Amino acid sequence: MKDENRELIKDSVKDIIISVIVVAIIFLSLYGYTQNWPPIVIVESGSMQHGSLSHIGTIDTGDVILVKKIYSEDSVISYVEGRLNGYKKYGDYGDVIIYEYNGKLIIHRAIVYLMRDGDHWKIRGFENGKYPSWLIVTSSKIEIKDAEYAHKSIIINLTLLDPRRVGDEGFITMGDHNLAKYGSYAYDQNSERFIAICPKLVNYSMIKGVARGEIPWFGALKLYLTHTNLEEIPANTKRNLGISLLVIFVGSFLADYTISKRDKIRERMRKFLNH
Repeated sequence: MKDENRELIKDSVKDIIISVIVVAIIFLSLYGYTQNWPPIVIVESGSMQHGSLSHIGTIDTGDVILVKKIYSEDSVISYVEGRLNGYKKYGDYGDVIIYEYNGKLIIHRAIVYLMRDGDHWKIRGFENGKYPSWLIVTSSKIEIKDAEYAHKSIIINLTLLDPRRVGDEGFITMGDHNLAKYGSYAYDQNSERFIAICPKLVNYSMIKGVARGEIPWFGALKLYLTHTNLEEIPANTKRNLGISLLVIFVGSFLADYTISKRDKIRERMRKFLNH
């Protein structure tokens, strides 16, 4: 009996060590790709969702997103730049960035990069003043017509952007779902017609990285454990998470059973093939 207990303890310790090594390899691989620590964020709200259900390829409540480090703001392609050259990420033009303001991480789309030039603002990528038909720029506003997912215009009030308050350059940012739900003025820096999620232009020092890669549904486990925004978890995320966990559990059980009974299974297979 003592020998059996000793073997059981030894097997349990071995399983724990293997599990720790596997987790370490996964996180080191993620770090190697993203060059960021931590290399992931969990999406806790629906501000980037495209509709009420979750979709592979968009950013939904409960998704795990990889955060790839950038080394300059030039590495981020804004919505207007992406729309000009057909560059898309997560269901719309331009990059989605993860930035920090007031101790909180925010994951939203970079809409336009503004630079102060004397007493007016310039848009990166359009310094020559030549704008496509869908981009209207005046001294008081920027209007981006028919933004793809929401099919609404984005209207940025330049008169509200006092450089002494917002900074001399940086990104205007916006959640895809916020545009669809709240309308044209629902960008993060708007303190007049929307909650100013971030009253400053998002500059390089605030950016943790760009969103690259998605592990759907599994981040909802954290939301359940912390009772965070449970009402915002899409119905199909709950269903798909449950199915995935069941598959993992059953697969692990079958794998353990097969390993523990491998000698008997081999013997049965040998007898079966010999008949």
